[in-house]
Amino acid sequence: MIWVSWRRQRAQLITLLGLLVVGAGAIILLRSNMIGTIASSQLAQCVTQDLQQCPAPEAAKAFQEQWSTTLSLGQALIIGIPALIGVFIGAPLFARELEQGTHVLAFTQSVSRTRWMVSKLVIALVPALIVLIVLQSLVSWWLSAAGTLGPRKNGSFSALNFGIEHASPVGYALFAFALGTFLGVVSRRTLVAMTAGLGAFIVARFALSGLVNRLIGAERLEVTADRQVRVHENGSLVLDEGWLDAAGRPVADDKASALVQACKSAPGGTPNTQEGFLACLPQHGLAKRYASFIPESQAWQVHLADAAIFGGLAVLLLAGTAWVLRRQN
Repeated sequence: MIWVSWRRQRAQLITLLGLLVVGAGAIILLRSNMIGTIASSQLAQCVTQDLQQCPAPEAAKAFQEQWSTTLSLGQALIIGIPALIGVFIGAPLFARELEQGTHVLAFTQSVSRTRWMVSKLVIALVPALIVLIVLQSLVSWWLSAAGTLGPRKNGSFSALNFGIEHASPVGYALFAFALGTFLGVVSRRTLVAMTAGLGAFIVARFALSGLVNRLIGAERLEVTADRQVRVHENGSLVLDEGWLDAAGRPVADDKASALVQACKSAPGGTPNTQEGFLACLPQHGLAKRYASFIPESQAWQVHLADAAIFGGLAVLLLAGTAWVLRRQN
């Protein structure tokens, strides 16, 4: 059964191998060229520093202009691979068999439907995940060499960085693959499954992104009105922020903005002094600033929750695929 599945899916497997070889070679070559640029521009110290602290800021800006698009394309590759796995591997896996009627021959053999399905799933999914993990590791290795001169300066919670790190890409790939196989057995049409699977995957990725952040316990920081909340500067994911009144209750954003604007003017309409402005805020009910956030050090927990959600949905979809296949004629 495994040999038959390999023969049926060899074109996809050969394509995956080609993607791995070409992608790995390109990443290694680009990383080598980038390191050469860093060395020739004498930016080795700037890799671990902010741009303001870099001894050669003009060279650092030139490096970022030269390499930012290329590095972003590397990130886009890892973000796009799960969708490609769902569209070109998951969707046609059973849809093509059902569409062409070749599943009838498989069902008449001594091999059970469950074993037939599992063998096809394993042959299709495992190599795809291996390619994804290898390319993800290589892209991470490449980005690490750029340090704060590359996308890593935006922190782990930026959209592109989050989508390519830790277990999240594997969770997305499992979900996309399972979604494609489920739509394939339901629609029995390859093109329909590929199109609907891509659209549903994109919608699910955006719809569930906010849910993941709410599953991790957030920290809360409160400061007096004369201080700034600086959790943005350390790469934290800010879930909520604003003003508190004297009783510790949040003040609506529109009301807080109006009060802040009012405190900027002294009686008579003249601009208020800094001392007068700060004294005015608590008098008008703006006692403290606050922020609820997830520290960057806990990004791995968000990734695990992210992968668990999409992995759990993948299990449900694969169970649905098995249920529908067992009832096919």
